[in-house]
Amino acid sequence: MKPSVLIIADFPNWAYYEIQQFIKNSLSDKFDVYCDFIIYNSLKKSRNPIKRIKSLLDKAKYQNIKKDQSYDIVLYLAFYFPQSMNVKWKAKKIIKGIYTAGFPPKNSGFEGSLEDFTARFLKDANAVVCGSEMIRDMYKTVHEKVYYANGIIDPDLFKRASEKQVNNSESFVVGWTGNPNREFKGYYSHVIPAVELAQKKYPSIQLKSRFFGPIETLPMFYDNVDVAVIASDADAGPAMFGEAALMEIPSISTAIGWPHEVIKDNKNGFIINKEITEIAERLILLYEDRQLLFAMSKQIRVDYLDVFNKTQMADKWKRMFDDILE
Repeated sequence: MKPSVLIIADFPNWAYYEIQQFIKNSLSDKFDVYCDFIIYNSLKKSRNPIKRIKSLLDKAKYQNIKKDQSYDIVLYLAFYFPQSMNVKWKAKKIIKGIYTAGFPPKNSGFEGSLEDFTARFLKDANAVVCGSEMIRDMYKTVHEKVYYANGIIDPDLFKRASEKQVNNSESFVVGWTGNPNREFKGYYSHVIPAVELAQKKYPSIQLKSRFFGPIETLPMFYDNVDVAVIASDADAGPAMFGEAALMEIPSISTAIGWPHEVIKDNKNGFIINKEITEIAERLILLYEDRQLLFAMSKQIRVDYLDVFNKTQMADKWKRMFDDILE
């Protein structure tokens, strides 16, 4: 009999859902993988009858649980999920995830030391799984079992339809996707001002942004993007970096999450401080040096897949589950 693993995400079709589905699709031959969500176990229920009906329909579509609600492992993809849920299941082992860089984790509302945070949120966890190596290295100092594992971006979906060419036109497009209202992303405070500063020298530089929409249409968004700008100080990802890299688009990024693991500065992208002038300087450099931009574009997908591929990432999850069960 295969060990049973219940994976808790927040909502279907959000970031944690993608990680949940990656584990399910990659490891179902080794584990009986089940899926549940905060939204279907929330302590607060909507009073809107239309929303309640939609929730019931979605629940039947996305929720997959055991009748006896007893599992070998319950994996909460975010450390705070149990505090937001009416927990019904039983677990032999509990794993909690941390997929936000920095301390305290952004939007956690926590104030105190790393030790205090561990005592409050992680004391009942048999293991902690982190979304990047940087996050893992931080929590290794306060917890005995800390691992690094994440999802991957689908390289078959995010793939150019035709071979990329050198852009010798005046056109130069800066791309950005995500939730602009999350302050740590730096969209309003750094991305927009940096592009505006670069536009003072080259008015043809454009900022192209997308805040929502189905993932299937994202490759079309990236079609004419020349470079992505990441000004976050708290991402384990972000997904934008992986999507852009697979579309052969280099990034100008702060030293966070995935960019920190993949970018070789001035070779396949740029690592910068979270400073407006520094971002603008790199935009101007790439605008002026289209051969450098092209060389980075041809290299970034190769380097990204060398670090983030299905085989290696699935093995990280398998080894963690096996280790915890042993």
